[in-house]
Amino acid sequence: MQLMNNKKNTFLQKYWLLFVVGFFVQLLFIMFAMLYYEIGFPLDDSWIHQTYARNLLHYRGWFFNPLEKSAGSTSPFWTILLIPGHFWKDFYIPWTFSISYIFFVLSAIYFEKLIRLETSISQKIPLAGILFLCEWHIAWSSVSGMETMLFVFFIVIFFYAMRKEEKLWQWIACILIGVVVFVRPDGITLLGPFLLISFVRLLKNKTKSFKDIALKILLITFFFLLYGYFNLRLAGEIFPNTFFAKQAEYSILYSTPIISRFMNLSMVPITGVGVLLLPGFIYLLYQSVKSRDWFKISGFLWFIGYIGLYAFRLPVTYQHGRYIIPAIPIYLWLSWIGTLQILQIIKNKKPVYEFGYRATIIAIILIFLFLGSKAFSLDVAIIQTEMVDTAKWIDKNIEKDAIIAAHDIGAIGFFSNHKIVDLAGLISTDVVDFITDEQRLSTYLTQEHVDYLAVFPDWYKDLTNNKDIVYKSNGIFSPQEGGENMTIYLWK
Repeated sequence: MQLMNNKKNTFLQKYWLLFVVGFFVQLLFIMFAMLYYEIGFPLDDSWIHQTYARNLLHYRGWFFNPLEKSAGSTSPFWTILLIPGHFWKDFYIPWTFSISYIFFVLSAIYFEKLIRLETSISQKIPLAGILFLCEWHIAWSSVSGMETMLFVFFIVIFFYAMRKEEKLWQWIACILIGVVVFVRPDGITLLGPFLLISFVRLLKNKTKSFKDIALKILLITFFFLLYGYFNLRLAGEIFPNTFFAKQAEYSILYSTPIISRFMNLSMVPITGVGVLLLPGFIYLLYQSVKSRDWFKISGFLWFIGYIGLYAFRLPVTYQHGRYIIPAIPIYLWLSWIGTLQILQIIKNKKPVYEFGYRATIIAIILIFLFLGSKAFSLDVAIIQTEMVDTAKWIDKNIEKDAIIAAHDIGAIGFFSNHKIVDLAGLISTDVVDFITDEQRLSTYLTQEHVDYLAVFPDWYKDLTNNKDIVYKSNGIFSPQEGGENMTIYLWK
């Protein structure tokens, strides 16, 4: 018991500052949102998770529309974690922010531990963890209501586990790969570094036998099959509906050369302090290849491959490049180690330059943290005044048996208590085959006996043409940003 208490005290002494910094970073974003408009989520997709969580609790099934099975949630694991927030009225937002905070800080702790393993840092202040917490994309994700922080936690602790050569940690890494697909399907990409590092260690006689690797692969395969079976039972496909719907919706972007797509997505990690760390990233890449450091090379390959995967299948950068945000911690890990090495070289030659470089890094972190909190407050204001307000109006003013067709289904599904036909194909899978064909969409909506259409007018010019307007939101934030107000049309 005494040993456990000593370990607990040592852990708190080392990392208490990260708990404090993480709290104040989240508080900064939430306070900006309150002062700008009100507390909420910056994405309509956040409400999709909340809807599945609430319906899972009340209807005991994986439903978006009550009693209609669907696989529109990308992250079953995250949805399950949200359920306690629906035990009490209006508790879901504080609960969501709280569990995000836990994974936010835990990710920072293991990020710090990973950096220390690679650099033998002994200082008391966990600077790497603070860097992680203050990177504005990651901070934005921690209050987004999405599964991103949970996914980031899995990624960071996976690389930490792979860095530790003890047998227990290797099995932990194996289990993490199996479970991570229930957090995000793109987590399957972690299998790449796992296999690379495992086989390199096998060749260096640091792994007992090939049998050990084979057993781990069998366990991972079991989890993958379980995940495929879960989706197959819900939607008839081994991947969630979002996997196909998002690709179909943005298929027009495939006409852009893949190099351009890759470069556009690569701008996400370097928007902010990342641009100052880019020399460190390049320097460490050179050093890792030169010294054949396969562990770091696996990190570089995963990072580049992850961006390449999205460049190939979903090359979108909207909403602050949220699909690429899970790769940012790996970029920070590699670039920060390289930057520390560069700073040491500079310090030995020109100490004043080293001080200036560090001061510039701190300044850029703080500036973009401020800008990120402003961006978050605007994102929340747009969602609240367009999606949420429209959903609440539908709940109060449209007959309960009416069917609503919408592209952004999250808030409408959560607040309106109406049956939804999904133009984005997340829960209405038939739509995926003609998601950009408005003529066929029109026929489909009529066949599905849709009563009302709720969209932004410029998204569906043919669908909304000559339709009577029933309601138009009075939000001021979307028009200020060059967008339109969400509008409800009478369909039939």
